[in-house]
Amino acid sequence: MPLNLSSTSLPPATAGLISAGSSGIPRFWATIWSDVMKTSLAPSTRRKHLSALDRLYDSVQRQRGSDCLDRLIAEADADALEDCLVGFLAQLRNEAAVTNVDKTSTWTSAVSFVSDMLRFSGNSGARASKMEARLLRIDTLYRQLAPNAGTPAPPVRALPPLVVEDLYEIFRPDSPRNPFKTEALRWRNLLIFMLLLRLGLRRSEAALLHTNSFKEDFDPEAGKSVHWLDIEETEDIDPRYEQPGLKTDPSRRQLPLSQEIVDLALHYIRNYRGRANYPYLLISQKAKPLALRSFGKMFEIATDALSDRAKDSLSKQGLESVSCHDLRHYLPCRTMSGSFFINSK
Repeated sequence: MPLNLSSTSLPPATAGLISAGSSGIPRFWATIWSDVMKTSLAPSTRRKHLSALDRLYDSVQRQRGSDCLDRLIAEADADALEDCLVGFLAQLRNEAAVTNVDKTSTWTSAVSFVSDMLRFSGNSGARASKMEARLLRIDTLYRQLAPNAGTPAPPVRALPPLVVEDLYEIFRPDSPRNPFKTEALRWRNLLIFMLLLRLGLRRSEAALLHTNSFKEDFDPEAGKSVHWLDIEETEDIDPRYEQPGLKTDPSRRQLPLSQEIVDLALHYIRNYRGRANYPYLLISQKAKPLALRSFGKMFEIATDALSDRAKDSLSKQGLESVSCHDLRHYLPCRTMSGSFFINSK
């Protein structure tokens, strides 16, 4: 349990709750975290966090045979720390199953502490870039795990960054790894991929788009044209057996567009969409609106084209293949490295 330093012989600045080892010596990184990085915490909240950290320190000592968590953090030993987190998670899950007590807050405090301290201790020198990669893994994976055994945790749906980078390469029209046979298919499928990934569209929303869903107007304050996409249902004839529709009323919305998406859509419409008797944007090779099942088939083919490393990364995330819906869970924090060269015709 955290110790409360309240002796009148101590300076006021040193009074308060601390995390200490069995010898009574304050734990270094726990003190830095609570007294330097979390100064605004209320006393009750601080006690909860420090209690969780005490449990983590004790767990690491049992796993490693010594009270070495501070040393592992100082050395930025991400591999060992991940192993310790896995062991701590197993311990909390066992306790939750026996006592039926929610252990989520304890786990959340432990993961936040390890992540914050790795970033704090590893933010300089040659190991900084490597540490950021490990922190991304810890933040995206371990924060989503839950120690409670009452109900199974839902699978992590977000695609790993390695898989997304591989998909970018696969969908490039000029890529030797692109599995789609014709130029028209390659540019259409690239547009679908970008709409689902960058805008978070559902497949039914993409299937509803018309060629005139892309809007433009001049913004006098910005002094430039702005582009957006209208997501809405229409009364147009749709010959598809499984007709697309909006999932909820709030799904009817307008989304801002980057110039890259605008250029890509125009390039597809002008050069590869072809003539069709329907106003829908995405057209099949038979000049009919693209069927919803064709979206899934497209990503099945793309999944088969993934590299072995990307497939392994996908498997570790608990996913067997890439689906349209998986792209909605990936929030791209950066644009694609490089861009698609689009000739104006």
